[in-house]
Amino acid sequence: MKAVIEDGTIVLRLPFFQNFIAKSAGARWHPATKTWRCSPNPLVAALLTAALPREEISDDILILNDAPVAIPNKPDDFNEFVRGVTLRPRQVQGLNKAWDRNGYALFWVMGAGKTLATIALAGARFDRGLIQRLLVVCPTSIKGVWAKELNRYAKFPVSLYIHESGKTPPRVWHKPDEERPLLIMVAGIESLSAGSGESICKEFLTPGNAMVVLDESSRIKHHDSGRTKASLRLSQLASFRLALTGTNATQGIQDLYTQMHFVDPMAIGEISYYSFRSRYCVMGGFQERKIVGYTRVDTLLNKIAPYSDTIRKSDMKDLPPKLYQTRRVSASKEQLDICKSLRRDLKMKLSEDREHRVKNVLEAMLRAQQVAGGFDHTGEPLRSNPKLDELMDLLEEFDGKAVIWARFLPEIAAIVKRLNEKYDRATVVLTGAVPPADRQPLIDRFQADDKIRFFVSSQTVGGAGVTLTVATLAVYYSNTFNLEDRLQSEDRNHRIGQTNSCLYVDLTSNLQVDQTIAETIGNKLVMSKFVADTLANSGEVDSLI
Repeated sequence: MKAVIEDGTIVLRLPFFQNFIAKSAGARWHPATKTWRCSPNPLVAALLTAALPREEISDDILILNDAPVAIPNKPDDFNEFVRGVTLRPRQVQGLNKAWDRNGYALFWVMGAGKTLATIALAGARFDRGLIQRLLVVCPTSIKGVWAKELNRYAKFPVSLYIHESGKTPPRVWHKPDEERPLLIMVAGIESLSAGSGESICKEFLTPGNAMVVLDESSRIKHHDSGRTKASLRLSQLASFRLALTGTNATQGIQDLYTQMHFVDPMAIGEISYYSFRSRYCVMGGFQERKIVGYTRVDTLLNKIAPYSDTIRKSDMKDLPPKLYQTRRVSASKEQLDICKSLRRDLKMKLSEDREHRVKNVLEAMLRAQQVAGGFDHTGEPLRSNPKLDELMDLLEEFDGKAVIWARFLPEIAAIVKRLNEKYDRATVVLTGAVPPADRQPLIDRFQADDKIRFFVSSQTVGGAGVTLTVATLAVYYSNTFNLEDRLQSEDRNHRIGQTNSCLYVDLTSNLQVDQTIAETIGNKLVMSKFVADTLANSGEVDSLI
């Protein structure tokens, strides 16, 4: 046979004149075995079935091209499967659309209730006998959130296992005399990049009748990353797939390809990222390797519309508004002098190569941002810290609960130290050093304990998947260069459950680096592209750092 499945991969043994079939299927040449190899999915199966005689294709590939799993009528009321809360009409509308699909994406803005809706959908599929297992793949930092929400809201029997690196799932999930539960495993997406994470997830899914949920699916937007490839392999083992994110295309429509391929390879219908890019992206720059624009966008959006539901902030009429404020801070002479020195050094070592120039500038901006926060590039504090002083003045004017976001660990340490000096035992801090199992109790304490007023974290650790609705003030001591980090972190307290307006305060110094970051965030720009465009237009770094 010319096309078979071996070890979970489609293997093609074709004569030279048929190599075009392998290339059109997105297959890669495997020199050791002198075969072509590609992912087993319905899109590839359909292409091979059309290109080769059926007797030259193995039965398991032909099965991939068959009709999807038959889905019974949807439940009369999804609220039957959640307790202690009533789904909102807009959530039910999305679930009704998702029911008839084997793969679906909820592109719901942060705070719209994706987790609750997922629990209701999984419960309904379990009740109808469609699934026996549920795998939730999410950022490690929010595994505890999933555990808490499942235990709190699932109105059906569950047996829950939170996978930690180095551990093995239980062989027996429930007692023989218990009602058979839905078996649920929650795994961190980071574990799919290395180690045994992928193999443990595969073993969990192998019995079949499974549903895979990919939370914060924008984490697989890079088509060639290890976690993306592992996620796509896992999706092929599931009867149902659900992607969740509120930031599905922060860098452009190219972010959609792998997320929709996870949902259903037939959604977009392009065999590879490169065929997708060729059809929908306009290339330019050096050797035309850079995406400079888009084409056929309406066609793309029409294709994914049946496979996705979108909720924007404007759709959530019952949420109070966001308010924004910028507090200007005058940098010290020491900070101004250091940044001047950084600019001088940068100009001396700027490479002629465009990519290296951008890298040089981004590295210098990172150091300048550390200076703006009151520290040198080694993390040592400067003699004075105007931004930290302004933060303490701001909090003195405020008598509620606040979230404080800072990019660098020395900043977090300094903020917590000053808060503890002035407000005894009123602060919880969440950094990467906190074990995943201990993170949710910290969040719960902030939410429930009136004595705890401040939650301090970085956007990369605490900015996704957590609920901080008791806070009505969020202060950005410093921002990352990633727009998604900002969008995610803003909605930790502006989500369902929030009844008050939320104030977002940026502490911005008069150093140019802070002005540059504020401009990119305000205009929703990608920092690396902004830097590249600025260098291309003016060639000057003074307007950046």
